[in-house]
Amino acid sequence: MRLRPRTWLAGRHGGVVVVLLVGLLAIVPPVFALVGLDYYVIVLTQALILGILALSADLAWGSTGIFTLGQAVFFGTGAYAVGMLAVHAGMTDLVLASVVGLAAGALAGVLVGLFLFVGSRVGELYVALVTLALGYAAEQLASGWDVLGSANGIPGVPAPTLGPLDLSNGPSMYYAILVLFALALAAGHLLNRSQFGLVMRAVRDDGERAEFLGYRRTSVQILVFTLTSGLAGMAGGIYALEEGFVSPGFLGVALSTQVLLWVVLGGRGTLIGPLLGMGVVKVFGGRVQEVLPQLWPVVLGALLLGTILYLPGGLLGRRAPRRVRRAASAGTRGSAPGGGGA
Repeated sequence: MRLRPRTWLAGRHGGVVVVLLVGLLAIVPPVFALVGLDYYVIVLTQALILGILALSADLAWGSTGIFTLGQAVFFGTGAYAVGMLAVHAGMTDLVLASVVGLAAGALAGVLVGLFLFVGSRVGELYVALVTLALGYAAEQLASGWDVLGSANGIPGVPAPTLGPLDLSNGPSMYYAILVLFALALAAGHLLNRSQFGLVMRAVRDDGERAEFLGYRRTSVQILVFTLTSGLAGMAGGIYALEEGFVSPGFLGVALSTQVLLWVVLGGRGTLIGPLLGMGVVKVFGGRVQEVLPQLWPVVLGALLLGTILYLPGGLLGRRAPRRVRRAASAGTRGSAPGGGGA
């Protein structure tokens, strides 16, 4: 059973990559200011928040094998929780919003996780179908419930603050979000490198053997599902303050599908890969939507299918070493279908 990370990015060198990436992102605002691209600081701020969402999906699917099509449900749950408190109670502190979003997402995640994993042995398809249905139901519920603003969502969410500081201008908000992004990325890397990260990969690669070794697969799945849902909720809470509104689409299938594409395109289980995948989709998708807005869903589906067929490891993934592929091929030829050994 392979317990190592899928690529070197999630292995021992991943920490260096995390530090270099955060350092590079830290110099973006002054560089953009010098070349007159200040607007793109706002765009990159949004990308960092969505990067936390992508990270949550990669930890669930890439590191633990929980194939969810409803990650946006927890993102939207955090967004609605923070949006309601910001509008009705004046809660605009970014740190407090992060905590509230994380708690709301984690609470929703543990409830869904208990339903998914307790009392049965479920496969990826079951989890995918249930979370897909959950995303559709959540979006429809938010669209029709007056308490949540119905189809209009929650407009007029006040600008974020950090204690006495106003974060409404681009650079200050960017650096505050960068700190949260760096903490989330570092936590994900440390989790993958920890003993519990080994257990996560054991459950991903062979859940039955992990149970045979004494690990409780159901407990690991529920815990990881809760943690990643909380991370998605935190991203949603921050996004609500940054964007100034909350929409039913934050909960929906369309966003969950995009998150899945980011993970597949960038490289499942690489941590950094989904961030790259998100950047590619955002840049490429923005161009396509400007020219052919009606065809964007078709292009999105074609990109997902093409990546699965021709680039299964993603942009930053890797194939198994040649000697491993040869051994697997020899093992397959040496045993009859459905047959067993002595």
